[in-house]
Amino acid sequence: MSKQDTALSLMNLYEVGAHRGNKKSRLNPRLKERVYGVENGLSIIDLVETRKSITGISDFLTALGRKNRQALIVGTSKHLTQTTAEFAEKFNNGPMPFVNYRWLGGTLTNWSTVKKTLDTLNKLRSMESDEKFLNKLSKNEQLGIKREKVKLEKFFAGLVSLKNNKPGALIVLDAPNNPIAIKEAELMNVPVIALTNTGTVSLPLDVSYTVVANINSTKTMKLLLNTFVDAYNKGAQEIVKEQEEKKDQQTNKAR
Repeated sequence: MSKQDTALSLMNLYEVGAHRGNKKSRLNPRLKERVYGVENGLSIIDLVETRKSITGISDFLTALGRKNRQALIVGTSKHLTQTTAEFAEKFNNGPMPFVNYRWLGGTLTNWSTVKKTLDTLNKLRSMESDEKFLNKLSKNEQLGIKREKVKLEKFFAGLVSLKNNKPGALIVLDAPNNPIAIKEAELMNVPVIALTNTGTVSLPLDVSYTVVANINSTKTMKLLLNTFVDAYNKGAQEIVKEQEEKKDQQTNKAR
């Protein structure tokens, strides 16, 4: 699939195993309409519904890109740690802020405290990169700065670029693992895009931006995330093009 072609086919989704759900006994009742049937005790995801959700989310992300709004990305499962960071780097207006280790309660709802921590991290980074400043300190003081920076980066490095506690969207790559993140976003009236399998209990109140797919599959996740990036970047490119055309028109009028 080319970068320009963000339209997924059912075959695209089937080939990467997006249809494989959790055990039938774990099915969230709110997701019954997203399940096609059961095979060998496992729920089989209705890919028609999945594709419909992806289309709606892609339209939303294109609009978000046109507005140059941030999306806060959360993916804390072990198999998503690197994927989350790489995904955040692919946006035209990025890198987007992300959390790929653990969501800390209050990240959105206690922003003043989080902002102070981010300011501290930036200050520590500046200290460590300033050789003249470091040379004035003892070895123990230098080591203390480094240790504190490493400790904060573990949880906050991906959030340094977060402008405020009301991003344009929260994209949760593994909804089952991040119920607190989803709840905080809803409290702040931030739209939630949630990727989940059939067995999660952590669903946004509004499931219209929920994609039900095999989130344990690396191939499935790569396909979905590339589609979302392309959709956002499409909107970002459209607005840049429109601004350039407007600028050209104004230049021509002035001649």
